[in-house]
Amino acid sequence: MNAIEILEQTKANLAQALDECFDNRLGNPFADRKVADNSYQESRSIIKVIANERGLTIPDFIKTSRTIDEAVDDLTNELREYDSQYTVKNIVRACFNEYIDFLEDEQLDVKIIHVKSEVPEHLTFEHIKEDLAKCDKRFEEGDYSGTITSARSLVEGVCNEIIVNITGESLKDKLDLPALFTRVRKELNLNTDNPKLEKPLKQVLSGLISIVNGLAEIRNETGDAHHRRYPVNKHHALVVINSAKTVVTFLFNTYEYQLDKGTLVKAY
Repeated sequence: MNAIEILEQTKANLAQALDECFDNRLGNPFADRKVADNSYQESRSIIKVIANERGLTIPDFIKTSRTIDEAVDDLTNELREYDSQYTVKNIVRACFNEYIDFLEDEQLDVKIIHVKSEVPEHLTFEHIKEDLAKCDKRFEEGDYSGTITSARSLVEGVCNEIIVNITGESLKDKLDLPALFTRVRKELNLNTDNPKLEKPLKQVLSGLISIVNGLAEIRNETGDAHHRRYPVNKHHALVVINSAKTVVTFLFNTYEYQLDKGTLVKAY
């Protein structure tokens, strides 16, 4: 679906959820809501992107609610006596139509594409899992500088985790990111001068090295931990977070493969 179709679908889903909420108040208060929630997060991202780039107002319930149920709760918790479900539905309709009209008038489409990370749960420290969630949360909220900082922390944490598992040695805060990535590649036999590696894989590794070096540099230039020299746009943050997840996925897949194959032994 394109951006307009996603917003239209979410608008319809919210209207249905509000109808069911009011029906429950009049009848069975424990009835389950059966409204699809899959397009709501995409709609939030689309609205935030447009609002940040075009100076439009983000509806309050979009800012605070991450699911359809939360949105319904936010929209109905502060109803006045004379407000009805139609009043609330009109509020929702007006909010979404502003953005739908904007996309139609400007003939624009907003595509939010994320690379899913495949980091195995049994190999992650809590701070690594928090970094995964923080990357996505910051991106959804339009905090693109914070997204870059979190993406860099994600790669750094994963490299350190793998080294700890292999050697028992924690190098956190002892090496910069490029040096840490060099060390983890050494432990995983992923050096580009390894004669056992095929040429295409060496080319891929060279690309990953460039990505990690870029993550370190862009975080220093635009991350929220330092004074920003350049503005951070949505597409910059998106390529950074997706690149970071690609690096993390490759490292963990390599780690698990070598463990299963028996060419790698854990320190404990």
